[in-house]
Amino acid sequence: MSLDGAELNQLKQLANGVAEPEDYFSGKDWGDLLLPRNALCFVRRQESETDGWGLLSTKSKRYDQHRRFVFLIALEGAGQVGVETSLWSLEPGEAVLMFPHQAHYYAELAEEFSWLFITFELPLAFWASIQELRDSPRRLSIESQRQLSDFMRLWRGATDTQGALVASCLLGRILMNMLDAEPLKGLGEETELVRKVRAQVQENLQGDLSVNALSQHMGISGSRLREQFRKGAGVSLGHFVRSVRLMRATELLRDSDLSVGEIAEKSGFGSIAVFSRAFGQVYNASPSAYRKSVTNFELPSKEGQ
Repeated sequence: MSLDGAELNQLKQLANGVAEPEDYFSGKDWGDLLLPRNALCFVRRQESETDGWGLLSTKSKRYDQHRRFVFLIALEGAGQVGVETSLWSLEPGEAVLMFPHQAHYYAELAEEFSWLFITFELPLAFWASIQELRDSPRRLSIESQRQLSDFMRLWRGATDTQGALVASCLLGRILMNMLDAEPLKGLGEETELVRKVRAQVQENLQGDLSVNALSQHMGISGSRLREQFRKGAGVSLGHFVRSVRLMRATELLRDSDLSVGEIAEKSGFGSIAVFSRAFGQVYNASPSAYRKSVTNFELPSKEGQ
């Protein structure tokens, strides 16, 4: 039966004009297009003396860690953002992308500030495309600022899958465009003490990382070590050690087949009970539940397709 109707005739003409494929197993794909998923937006305008989801705290002097990407854009008011042992000052129009499980904190916020947070998930297969943005805040171009306004309108108005997909495409484009911007300079170089402590912790997660053990290794008193580390890194030594151990644990949960008990040992927690308690306090989930969630979310590699 032949096609009829104006639209069907136009489709027929277009189909008849398609050339024969050179390769029947390679077509047009969205390729490296970045598609963040499950995007969430919120603004913070107030500071709190304590930790909490609704407000920012610069008083607790401890790290936060999350399972999602955190894209932070300063809209009004300056402030400092510490990621692990690096520290930057963010001015309006500047942004930083924090990867999942990166320990971070905030300091020296202006009395009046307005910071936009966009958190999202991204399959591991696509992390490499924006790896350069890790620990590398940038100033947003005028075009990127316009795109962010468009994204916010799209995100707020999205009521179905198609709307969410269009907003996701634009957010991915904004992140990719950030790669062309010049990285911001940090607030000074990492101190020699912080660098040595960081190396000792990362290389000896299964060892004794108490203040006494670390102070003996550094050749200074425990009180001086705690004071100098907090001054150089912005957070307490205890929170830093716990954060590094948790980051290592999340990597093993995500990328290995080791049991939870083996991961607890390799990340230096000593027992499943201690590991599960520390993990639950930060990620609000058990290690097993976390492993299941990231395993289900990751896209298969091209080799596995």
